[in-house]
Amino acid sequence: MPAGEASWLRAAMVEQILAVERVSPAVEAALRMVPRHEFLPGSSAEVAYEDSAVVTKRAFDGSAVRTALRPSVVAVMVEQLRVEPGHMILQVGADGYTAALLAELVGSAGSVVMIDRDQEAVHQARTCLNAAGYTDVAALVSNGHFGFPLRAPFDRILVAGPSRDIPPAWINQLVDGGGRIVLPLQIRGLSRSVGFARHGEILVSESLRPCDFPRMHGAGARQRATVILAAGVELEVSVAQDVNADTLREALLGPRHVLHTGVTLPPGGALLPSLDLWLATVRTHYGRLYAEQIADQRTPFAPPVPAGVSAVWSECTLAYLTYPVPDTATGADLDVSVIAWGPDRFRLGDLLAYDVQVWESQRRGGPDPTIRVYPSTIGWESLPPGRLIDTPSAQIMITWD
Repeated sequence: MPAGEASWLRAAMVEQILAVERVSPAVEAALRMVPRHEFLPGSSAEVAYEDSAVVTKRAFDGSAVRTALRPSVVAVMVEQLRVEPGHMILQVGADGYTAALLAELVGSAGSVVMIDRDQEAVHQARTCLNAAGYTDVAALVSNGHFGFPLRAPFDRILVAGPSRDIPPAWINQLVDGGGRIVLPLQIRGLSRSVGFARHGEILVSESLRPCDFPRMHGAGARQRATVILAAGVELEVSVAQDVNADTLREALLGPRHVLHTGVTLPPGGALLPSLDLWLATVRTHYGRLYAEQIADQRTPFAPPVPAGVSAVWSECTLAYLTYPVPDTATGADLDVSVIAWGPDRFRLGDLLAYDVQVWESQRRGGPDPTIRVYPSTIGWESLPPGRLIDTPSAQIMITWD
């Protein structure tokens, strides 16, 4: 493709990102400079400059193994990192495009080290970086959970892929008292890009952004379980939560309880991430319900919810949120309702509606919660109010201060 046409497509992509995301002049300049199509050799330039994730590697069964994140998601994460010229940066994950953006931001006085355990992915990223002129970026094969101690400490660490764990090496290899790490964190089925600052052995969140990360499958999804409830209907939960799939399937065959919460959200669903995270914090059993429309098959869910909605359950009852599909074009507010199925549907539905109303009265429009990451070895004398999430290497505490 002619260079002029690629530049035009890249400029159009940047304008699309800027229409919905606020970034600094330096990040905008990097987005306009780095040729994304050079890092997706298996895709056309038209595909490369769409604001969409691109599968870069598939398994034998056709499922996605590696995916390049959406450019708007990358822009958000890079903005959260707050990179300055001269910084030393570690990038965990072989994403050449992101590494090139970081190289633009640190300049000749800084350095970017990119690591990944996948030798093939590292080789391809290094080849693309060299072809695009970013020969100073170090692309190395290494287990990302161990970081890269030979170059530590780092001013910034960026994790270029969904994560449900925060290994100690990432914290220990950050500059204390000024180091920052940004990672796409999976919180009870919710995807958030979280920017943390290091304070001794603890990470404290500074920024929290909802981002559209691919749903994890295979080895990366071992902490999640998918429960099939009906044709095209899935409940995704953490493996630590008890779910009686048989009784929930039976519940969907009976009557339902529909309750209007009286809560409305602005067009486009901008406040939905805050509501979802609130429910994930206050509810003991919390998951995400996904429903696809399947032709010629009965499904109790309408409209379909392929993007997922907040869901809670008990032994034999399921309740979840429902609202129109967010559409900024119509300008219509979203009326939030609750649908519950099962013998305990009235009580559970009312409880979920109450939690939505508490968010409306106490949290709507307020600050995001604070997420703190503690070592897995910490001993708690008494837990602060909030939601504690255990991962293999850390304890994550979500509190609404």
